[in-house]
Amino acid sequence: MNSLHVELSDCFGISSLSTDFDFATVSKGKLAAKAYAIYAPNGAMKTSFAKTFEQLSLGKQPVEERYNRTSSWRVEADGVALAAECIYVLKAEINEKAEISAVTNLLVKPEQKARYDALVIDLDKKKQKALNGLNKVSGGFAKKKIEEQLPGIFGATDLLTAIHTGLEQEPDRALSIFNYATIFEEKALQVIQGSEFREKAAEFNERYDELFQVGAAIYSKGQFNPARAETAFDALKKERFFETGHRVQLRGEDTPINEAELQQRLDEIHARIDGDQTLQKLRKDLAGTAGARALTDLIESLNNHQFDLLIEQTRPEKIQQFQRSLWTFYLHQTPDVAAYRDEHAEIASEIQEIESQAAEAVPAWENAVARFNRRFLNMPFTLRIANQSETALGKEPARLLFVFEEDGETPLEGSKPEAMKTLSQGERRAMHLLSFIFEVESRIQSGKKTLFICDDPADSFDYKNKHAIVQYLEDLTKVDHFHQIILTHNFDLLRTLTKFVHRKRCLVAVRNESGEVQLEIMDGIKNVFINKWKNEITTSAAVLLATIPFTRNLIEYTAGDKSPDYLTLTSLLHWKPDSAALSVGSYFEIFNRLFYKEHPATDPRVLFDLLQNVANSISSQPAHNELALENKIVLSVATRVLAEKFMTEQLRVILSEPDYWCNESSQFGALLGAFKEHSPPPETVELLESVSITVSSNIHLNSFMYEPILDLSTGHLCYLHEAVKRLGNTEP
Repeated sequence: MNSLHVELSDCFGISSLSTDFDFATVSKGKLAAKAYAIYAPNGAMKTSFAKTFEQLSLGKQPVEERYNRTSSWRVEADGVALAAECIYVLKAEINEKAEISAVTNLLVKPEQKARYDALVIDLDKKKQKALNGLNKVSGGFAKKKIEEQLPGIFGATDLLTAIHTGLEQEPDRALSIFNYATIFEEKALQVIQGSEFREKAAEFNERYDELFQVGAAIYSKGQFNPARAETAFDALKKERFFETGHRVQLRGEDTPINEAELQQRLDEIHARIDGDQTLQKLRKDLAGTAGARALTDLIESLNNHQFDLLIEQTRPEKIQQFQRSLWTFYLHQTPDVAAYRDEHAEIASEIQEIESQAAEAVPAWENAVARFNRRFLNMPFTLRIANQSETALGKEPARLLFVFEEDGETPLEGSKPEAMKTLSQGERRAMHLLSFIFEVESRIQSGKKTLFICDDPADSFDYKNKHAIVQYLEDLTKVDHFHQIILTHNFDLLRTLTKFVHRKRCLVAVRNESGEVQLEIMDGIKNVFINKWKNEITTSAAVLLATIPFTRNLIEYTAGDKSPDYLTLTSLLHWKPDSAALSVGSYFEIFNRLFYKEHPATDPRVLFDLLQNVANSISSQPAHNELALENKIVLSVATRVLAEKFMTEQLRVILSEPDYWCNESSQFGALLGAFKEHSPPPETVELLESVSITVSSNIHLNSFMYEPILDLSTGHLCYLHEAVKRLGNTEP
């Protein structure tokens, strides 16, 4: 590909863009890396451009989402429409839900991974609904236990096979009276299968049933049985109910009784059981735990035939079949179970097909994982293919394994869902790039011509890994059939990309008055002070004003903050007694001494007036060049000085001191603190605090750290400047 023509209209957020990317030459016939870098401030075109190409890569049509306008586009490589398979988009954003909860660690191509995860997520939702239904119909048996135990109960290897087996069997409707969670609770099952219960179950059931007749004043079948009575009366004793003289009145009796009389009545009632030590033990066992008490409730609800059926079904030699029969009944009683089975049957072949393709791609994934581990060194984990031997034999598709290791600690291994939950956003971004590395490896091997659209590929990385991905992008330029367009809103990344992207291929996105996006070659990327400002200080008022904080910083470094020149420049950056009197000529005198220049020191223009006039001119522009560093500095300085002027004048009135001036070293903060003490309107305070946070740090400028102000929106600075102008009708 020698050239790429891109023409977009109403594609997502781009109203209009027409441009050509020349990948063939740069100048004088000299070849350069086949890559462009575009600095696109927030809202300019970056995400919209990436979305457009993502749609094209999927064979879909771009759209205009906000206003529902008809989109049009033309993307041609050397005069021919660029094929969808020749486009790959590395997106900036990560789908958090998909990355963390999409439960798959299958190594497969990104578009297949998205489909695979969607299938698995939908299937998992249906499984959870099935488990919820089984939990309910089984009397509250835990979902986790259902999933763990059902395969063993049906002699299957997994839950789905167990469901298939159960649904193929005929359910026994007579089992509807039994509650699995109650019968198979650990303590309850111990009672049922105990020798005492097995031997005297029938006799116990008969005598236990008689208790409700003999003790009718106390007990009520299905409501208040001996187990519940024992629990209730024990609680009364523990809380010293009877010690205070309280009594209880039994149903149908006129006279309340005390503790001794109550115990005597209970002993008389229980005599029919307690006369036999075995039966007495059974009664106490059935009241001993919550699980056993639930079993008691179940027994009370059964008639003699049903009780005999329970005893018969829970015999040791029949217990497994009883479990299977109960779950067979429950499976048939839960519609969501059949829905889960049917859903799996529908998508099984598609899942298998994706997994088969993943198995074929194992060598490329091995290369991608190895390259990832070599490049991304600052990670809390290393990556491995979990089932190495199986994939080598072609038995299984490759699945990813995370290995977390610290000095002196045993490595922790985990699959993707668990491991991803412990990773930072930057680390997740690195994981996001693994599929990109695989795609690159795959396209290298196939020789497929590819245009890579990279949307802020190193955003949110620490510096070590940021440079790792930049190095990898540089490697791509050495592949003959690869071309790149890298978009970013991070100026630091842009400067790093100039390591391999030619200066004439470093562009900035600018919106003109009609909203059209234009791409212009950037100036002064590496050293704006020398490459631009040095030559424009006498021809551009904005550049002249922007050099003031830079000059002041150098004087502070060489002569200190007590230097007369330093103090004079401070008056140009704050509202001081002499701020309104300083001229452009007085600044040039200082500038000439520092830089050995001969700029006109007789220029009579008042710097404060010039500052506000230039700021007003910038604010009135319909479109802004976001890389015009000088404009952002002018707006920052003008806004702060204007805000300090406003607060000073307000405090003069409040304090009744017409000659009040702030003499604190941190002047803006001191003025704001003093102003806030007098309860000004909250919206005024909020605006002034926003000024403090937004612009103050931008005024302390040096050649090493001016990226933050470049990445700050000019429009936001214009808004602050205009808002401060309106405070108290203060005009420059």
